[in-house]
Amino acid sequence: MVSVPHQARDEVLYRQYDYEDETVFVADLGAVADDATVEVVDETAIVVLETAEGERQYEFDVPDGDAHTFISNGVLTIEVSGE
Repeated sequence: MVSVPHQARDEVLYRQYDYEDETVFVADLGAVADDATVEVVDETAIVVLETAEGERQYEFDVPDGDAHTFISNGVLTIEVSGE
């Protein structure tokens, strides 16, 4: 396993874990994550947060493969299995 250090994109902290046959992204979306959606299109994960200030959108580059996403307690996880 290779772990990429914490990174920040547009105020969202995330970490990337590279395994032999899978890459996992974990992002802390904060308290507003209950009103969040995520969709993977090609090699981009698109995260949309609905907040009191309006809609915020974040994008993460992900490797090509079979992607599974879920949000639990404000934490977004994207698991991408190699083809």
